[in-house]
Amino acid sequence: MGTDIKALPKPVRAFFNGIGQVVFIENVIAGAMIFVSFWIAGLEMHNWDFANWYSWRPLVFTFIGVNLANLVAYLMGADRDAITSGLFGFCPNLIAIGACTFTGAADAAGNWWSAWILLIVGCILCVPLQMFVNRFTNHFGLPGFTFPFILMIWFFTMISFQTDLLAIGNDPVLKTGMNTFLDNGLTGTGGSWMTGFDWNIMGWDWGSMNPTHWGLFAINAFEEIYVLDGFIASLIVIAAYFWYKWDFALKALLATAFAIGMGLLFGADMTPMGLSLYGYSSILTVGALDTFCKSRINSGRYWFLYFLGLVMTSFINFGAQTFLGAFGLPSCTIAFVLAGWFILIVERVMIEQANKRTLSKQE
Repeated sequence: MGTDIKALPKPVRAFFNGIGQVVFIENVIAGAMIFVSFWIAGLEMHNWDFANWYSWRPLVFTFIGVNLANLVAYLMGADRDAITSGLFGFCPNLIAIGACTFTGAADAAGNWWSAWILLIVGCILCVPLQMFVNRFTNHFGLPGFTFPFILMIWFFTMISFQTDLLAIGNDPVLKTGMNTFLDNGLTGTGGSWMTGFDWNIMGWDWGSMNPTHWGLFAINAFEEIYVLDGFIASLIVIAAYFWYKWDFALKALLATAFAIGMGLLFGADMTPMGLSLYGYSSILTVGALDTFCKSRINSGRYWFLYFLGLVMTSFINFGAQTFLGAFGLPSCTIAFVLAGWFILIVERVMIEQANKRTLSKQE
């Protein structure tokens, strides 16, 4: 584990740990590196315009949202160690940046205050919601993961369907991956029968914003976890992973490669693929596996669960886009949440069966 700073005041540690806990990292230095990546991502997304407020907004909103949520958790009497560890800051971190991302249509319409409403109200309500979700999932021996963040975004998205107050601009659209496969892969238009994609346009430019370039496929998923785009910013997040634990970072990188392979194998839409929308949940699933699974000492079982978790994450990701898109809801991190719960339950069953076999042999 990378060197950490323990001497900082608890509110400071709670802030940076809240940022790192999104990706299961409890390390102030790694959290600070990821916090800086938000600023770099904002600049990348706005052509390095330092004078543009929107280049700074993810950084400012994160600072306000995470600290506000930690204060609310403190006032509600939440466990102080849990607050310091960042466990009440990671969902508000995603909500804060989601307030920048999901209110784009509102900003264009001049409703700049919509983002502030989502930030303030969302981060305050997220704390009691997280307590509720965790209490419910704990009955099944499962963590709540980022489900409170998902529920808050869905809540505000549904409000936007009936009011102009939060014009998030997410219209219900039903789009199936099968249609893309049939149109591109089986009609003889130059695509591969396996992927429905013309390999001739696949470039190796690691920095271009063209969604068919490998750099975005493999790297940008790390910043997409935080609902942001940015190649350089993603490299900073990867550096934070390596600062925390090098093997943790390698497993996350392997997860992105696996997600790319699954997308190409099953003919996923190249635009979401290029924007890394199929990769970030896989990284989170691996983080959950490394954090909560008890099978790390059993390498065979661990790597089986690793493989199974990534397969399930990819399949759920493909299906969630279609199902939730029909209702106009963003999928957010739902693929990771469902796959993470699935893996933890499967592991529990495998351990129970292994213990029964051991007892039978002893008898």
